[in-house]
Amino acid sequence: MPAKHLLTVAACVVWLAMAVVLVRRQGVPEATPVASLPPAPRAAAATGGTEEWFGVYKGDRKIGHTVRQTVPIDGGKRLIDRSTMSFAMLGTPQTVRMALVADTDEHDALRRFQFTLTSQAATLSATGESDGTRIRVEYGFGDRPREKVDLPLGAPIELLGGLRPRIAAAWPEPGTRFTHTVLNPMTMRGEPVVTVVDAREQVGDVEALRLTESQGGLEVRAWLDRSGRVLREESVLGFVLVREPREVALAGRPGDDRVDMTAMARIPVDAPIADPRGRAVLSLRLQGPAASLVPDDPPRQRRDGSLLRLTREKVPRATAADESGAALAAYRTPSPFIESDDPAIVSTARAIVGDETDPVRRARRLLHWVSRNLEQTPSVTMPSAREVLRARRGDCNEHAVLLAALARAAGLPARVVAGAVYLNDGFYYHAWTEIWLDAWVSADAVFAQMPADVTHVKLVEGGPERHFQLAGVLDRLRFHVVEEDT
Repeated sequence: MPAKHLLTVAACVVWLAMAVVLVRRQGVPEATPVASLPPAPRAAAATGGTEEWFGVYKGDRKIGHTVRQTVPIDGGKRLIDRSTMSFAMLGTPQTVRMALVADTDEHDALRRFQFTLTSQAATLSATGESDGTRIRVEYGFGDRPREKVDLPLGAPIELLGGLRPRIAAAWPEPGTRFTHTVLNPMTMRGEPVVTVVDAREQVGDVEALRLTESQGGLEVRAWLDRSGRVLREESVLGFVLVREPREVALAGRPGDDRVDMTAMARIPVDAPIADPRGRAVLSLRLQGPAASLVPDDPPRQRRDGSLLRLTREKVPRATAADESGAALAAYRTPSPFIESDDPAIVSTARAIVGDETDPVRRARRLLHWVSRNLEQTPSVTMPSAREVLRARRGDCNEHAVLLAALARAAGLPARVVAGAVYLNDGFYYHAWTEIWLDAWVSADAVFAQMPADVTHVKLVEGGPERHFQLAGVLDRLRFHVVEEDT
């Protein structure tokens, strides 16, 4: 495999890891509107608030720190959450900083927030406000034009940082369950979090309540003391937060021996796959606790029990898609991070396809334009098609969202999908695009393939806002190559 493809897929793995961390940011999003928050009090302790410091670990190796503050404000409280994480990706140092400031009312329901994510690739910022029935979202990169989203809510949004002290104060019996609605930072929607009290345990000399919180396919285990303060959190992909004194949390800054995260979302395979890019068929035996979560998606991906058979699909001789097809409507119009109505995306799509009328040839022109015009480079940020077109660089997520946006702008229904692709010693998280050409056809702009090779195992449909769900799948799945197809 060319080195540039290896780097791009490795960057996708790190992006997935950061997406998992974002979802766990006390249940608050990366996007919402307009009102600025007033300045926070400078010293939480001096105003009756709290301040907690944590070391952030990957396994037993430190990758950064988090500080969480709670400050009383008029009519509610303010939660402040700042993190810095440093790691490596194929030996290249990376640093990611995240900051969240959120105001709640007296019932811990979200009123407004500000969020920033800063990496070497870009700075994503978002502001938001909720009246309990709607959430209005505004997000963007740097000082460039911002996208606005206004979404209805089924229930008021709460924050995990406010829920946990209430649960701890009740000190419920093991087996007790709670369900609350929190804001998922990737989907910008309220989603349920189910909290189960697992046990009462001793953590050092502190009596603790051990909880399991389940949200969108992810599980986090947390230990709380009687005041609701977090002693420890364990998440998917080996992320651990440990409560520490401030000086300890800030100590141990990563040096040249930073944790390299490129293999963290690898699905092991028991044998090398011959001719992975050229073969027409591949059969895999699914193993591990997440084996049942691999979808049956014919005709390309057929599952029979634990046997998964992948066949490279034929590209149909497409005619113009039915414009009245309600089932395809969502794949023709803009969606968060796939801004197919952006004027620059529309004009670029028209320039690429020119006067070509055949849908298949239009799709191939778009695929090869994205493949040739985007630099394959790490990008630890939320991928936005509009921003990708401006920057002309990114990893698999950037390639996938830009191709989807250009296809929609050119009149071709398109969607982003994700799963895993074979790379040398295993399968790694990867994202690509599907374009409707009288049937869904896989198109991977990183590999310049339409259809994509049979080592692309699809696990989820939807934009980057859904891909964090894979973190609970990839590290609980194994593949066995069935020899009859080798």
